[in-house]
Amino acid sequence: MRQSQKKGSNTSKNEGIWLYDEATYAADMAMTFAEIDEEDYPRKTTTSEKFDMDGALRPGGAIDLTSREAIGLLGQYVAVGMVYGFLPALQYPVFTQYLNFDGYEVASYSTLVTISWSLKIFVGIITDCFPLFGLKRKPYMIIGWLICIVALSAMTFNPFPKPYLSRELAQQLSPNATDMVRGGDFSKLTTSQVAMVNQDAKSNSLYYILLSALASLGYVIADVAADAMVVQYAQREALAVRGQLQSAVYGTRFAASLLPQVLTGFCLNGPEFGGSFDWSLSINLLYGVMLLPCGFAIWCTIFLIKEERELQPVFSNYMGSLWKLLQLRVTYQICAFRFLSNLCFDFDATVSNIMPMIWAHVQPLTSSWFDILNTVLISVCIFCVGRWGLNMNWRYTIALATIGIVVIDATIVFLTTWNVVRNQYFFMGGMTPDALPNAVRFVISAYCAVEIADIGNEGAIISLITTIVNLADPVSTVIYKYIDSFFDTSTEELAKDTEEVRWQVTYVLLIAFGMQLLSLVFLPLLPQQKVAIQWLKRRGGSSKCAAVVIVLVYFITLTFSVATNIMSLYPSTSCYRIAGGDGQPVLSHSEAIGLLGQYVAVGMILGFIPSLGYPVFTQYLNFNGYESASYSILVTISWSLKFFVGIFTDCFSLFGLKRKPYMIAGWFVCIVALAVITFTPFPQPYISRELAQQLSPNVTDMIRGGDFSRHKKQW
Repeated sequence: MRQSQKKGSNTSKNEGIWLYDEATYAADMAMTFAEIDEEDYPRKTTTSEKFDMDGALRPGGAIDLTSREAIGLLGQYVAVGMVYGFLPALQYPVFTQYLNFDGYEVASYSTLVTISWSLKIFVGIITDCFPLFGLKRKPYMIIGWLICIVALSAMTFNPFPKPYLSRELAQQLSPNATDMVRGGDFSKLTTSQVAMVNQDAKSNSLYYILLSALASLGYVIADVAADAMVVQYAQREALAVRGQLQSAVYGTRFAASLLPQVLTGFCLNGPEFGGSFDWSLSINLLYGVMLLPCGFAIWCTIFLIKEERELQPVFSNYMGSLWKLLQLRVTYQICAFRFLSNLCFDFDATVSNIMPMIWAHVQPLTSSWFDILNTVLISVCIFCVGRWGLNMNWRYTIALATIGIVVIDATIVFLTTWNVVRNQYFFMGGMTPDALPNAVRFVISAYCAVEIADIGNEGAIISLITTIVNLADPVSTVIYKYIDSFFDTSTEELAKDTEEVRWQVTYVLLIAFGMQLLSLVFLPLLPQQKVAIQWLKRRGGSSKCAAVVIVLVYFITLTFSVATNIMSLYPSTSCYRIAGGDGQPVLSHSEAIGLLGQYVAVGMILGFIPSLGYPVFTQYLNFNGYESASYSILVTISWSLKFFVGIFTDCFSLFGLKRKPYMIAGWFVCIVALAVITFTPFPQPYISRELAQQLSPNVTDMIRGGDFSRHKKQW
């Protein structure tokens, strides 16, 4: 809390973050930090008028929520909410039903369309350090939305793959027969019906998955810039009401996601989507509809949002101050809580993605209606926290919400697993409040970021605090996919519905619920309120080791989670346990043998060419050390170009094929190069065989060094 200002004081001293006053803190409570952990932090309870400027972190006064600037910011979150609500909403009707993805593949799609949130800190640093035309936030909002528009346009105008089950076939099959067909059992189908199953439905889905990830990156860039601006405005609010603006914008974001959920629920409810309607809209059309909020956000950015021009900070100074902030206990303690707690709380089971379809027979319309209700509850929860819960005890709130949700969820899924109650309304109704604990955790993290951030690094800090959570989710997904791969819980097994399968499902669910309850162990790391965060920032101390750990954990987990989730999308790598497979690749299939043949050839060439380095180039041709090193680098430098070759094969198919022509072209290039080397006479050796047999080792070393002074006559 800022110190009381004396009359006649220099107002220039207020140009910065005003921390909770040390003298006031000591007067309010005389206790050690250990005692603070056990009791509530002090907070004033006087009227809001008295708090008008009491406790603000920077001057300027709170922003009016009806002003043009506030409406412009809300417009950003309306667009973010719509696109953010649309892409994940396609998970069940499109990727689970329409394309017949397995549980681990659905989990990977869900992760890839949200993995951009883990990159927020880099975007935050860029917006903090590199203003465009003197502006830190507005240009990046526009750039982000333009990227999103490009990705959505590419998906809009490229025909979507045909469904796994055609509409005609889906209308002919009973629910049990449909489950068997989705599990790969065509024994109850006629020959003509088998021909109506598109077994290659998901083979071309990678195009849409990657473009969805790109669209997510676009709106995340815009969201980070908007978040940084919200932090700046929130720090101008008084202590007792600080968080109202954040609650308003984030509540608006979730409320805006209702519209795309309604669209996907009603317009993607035909038989091919597992629904009951006799009509549905084109998936491409819905991608096109999402272009509208992106354009609206750009309009709000240009005409409503105001931003003062700033000088570009010195990057080294900025990174130095950010590094010092990372070393503070308040930063690494909250980061540790956010990562560890959410790593456990987000722990799920892959079976939860297919149980609604196979056992509860949840139709897309029902799923969408309850998803809408779920979103309404989240939005209302955030608005209520901003209205009545700004000074609640954060630890108690999270603990009660977590325990309550685990008890409710366990009751619902176990009754469904053991066929006590298998009803889509019972199942979805019980799962509706699931997101409430995450809503509370999310808004609390936003409150924490405001208290921690300094002037100039708002984008980096708000991104760091939220990024830690976004990173915990894919890591948690990787872990539970790996663990679940040891259990028989695939779509095919659930379709059998035997007692053994039910026990397998029970085991993975017990593991998931146990991990969610384990998240409560880390609650002591979370300060109880805003004043406690400021106390930690002032008096909590610092640690370079902790800052190093934060950075290392971030990069290691980000790299690992992205790689493993991409692996699950490719048939050749999806069998690995870390990608969600069972660890047992099918090697007897002709396609598998063909792929193995590629790697046999690659292995032989890769083993042959570098192995020539010592006997041929070092000994035979007498290369110097740096020359031998150059050879080694040049024959392996092509591996550094794999990324560009990968993009090339993804984007430019030959004769309608993306992979085989490039395999042939690559081996043809290799054959030509090897043929040229084969039929071109190789140079004579530096030391002939006859001479090498005559010389002693010492003399040989002298000659290789260029010293021919000894025994010249013999030569």
